[in-house]
Amino acid sequence: MITITSDKINTFSQISYNEFLGTINFHQLSCSCGLTGSLIRHGTYRRSIKTPDGILRICILRLKCKHCGRTHAIFPKLIVPYSQMLLTDHISIIKAYIAKTPFEIIMVTNEYIDESNIRYIIGQYLRHWKERIAAFVFSIKNDIRTLSEKCLCTFKKQLMQIKCTPNILFC
Repeated sequence: MITITSDKINTFSQISYNEFLGTINFHQLSCSCGLTGSLIRHGTYRRSIKTPDGILRICILRLKCKHCGRTHAIFPKLIVPYSQMLLTDHISIIKAYIAKTPFEIIMVTNEYIDESNIRYIIGQYLRHWKERIAAFVFSIKNDIRTLSEKCLCTFKKQLMQIKCTPNILFC
């Protein structure tokens, strides 16, 4: 995976994702094997994202390294790999949990998020991320960009990414 931090995408849709892809110089991206300029378009796959506007089914671009053959999905910082919820929703749930405030506001804001999703995110946060964030003196109160970049640089994972697939940060 390659996560690209860009302030050019603040809301999420297929159109904004396509516009985001249009701003990327693919020859500047590096593969996890270390080579730069060896990635070519390889295809797409469908991904469902729960947003306040509904469940979006978007096509995520995949790149393939001509040298090693590995493939990489291209994500903006808003997407948490292997999750159907955006990073902003993950952080809202965690902040509400820490502040011991009700989750109803989150569920009203995005009707596609339910109690099961909230329990899962809190469980994953407690199991995988709470101690990591504390150990490296990060704060969930940091802005999303800073927190995302710190997690990607330190752990090679997006905040709340659970699977150990390496995630490359490109600014």
